Amino acid sequence: MSVDGTDFRCRGRKLLSGKPDKRYYTPKFKGPGYRYEVALCIRTSDIVWIAGPYLPGVYNDLMIFRMGLMHELDDRERVEADNGYWGESPWYCVCPKSATSNEEQYWMQRRLRNQHETVNERFKNFGCMEQRFRHGGAKHASCFRAVVVLTQLAIESGEELFDMREYNDRLTDAQVEAMFGV
Repeated sequence: MSVDGTDFRCRGRKLLSGKPDKRYYTPKFKGPGYRYEVALCIRTSDIVWIAGPYLPGVYNDLMIFRMGLMHELDDRERVEADNGYWGESPWYCVCPKSATSNEEQYWMQRRLRNQHETVNERFKNFGCMEQRFRHGGAKHASCFRAVVVLTQLAIESGEELFDMREYNDRLTDAQVEAMFGV
């Protein structure tokens, strides 16, 4: 699997003092938001895990991973992630900073990050996810799950996530299997 967190804008909350609630603050938007964790199958690009919403001012990507997905991994199963997961044991997570990189692994990780960012971008093609959400977290979670289902159906119907021509001449299926055991 590849795993990544994604943030969405939401309406800000205020404390009793009238100051903004920093628990909702996400540096990505320099304002309030919700954070979700999404995992994709490396081979098929299927969405295989979602978790959230989380408050981005409280939980970073690594904390969310440690609370949920890490405990669902089988023995010898690990995820590919971006540098937001730096510091996790290589038994569970491989990120660019922690990987012993060779050129093949570099291209595979780049492909996986592009694939993941494209899925995150697809979520934001829906107005309810792209615009500032003006309802509570429970409604946001329902909308997000509906968007995930619609995005997964698009993947299953054959819509390509991104142009694979850039990667086709770099790695064969046997090389991918050798590196990741998939």
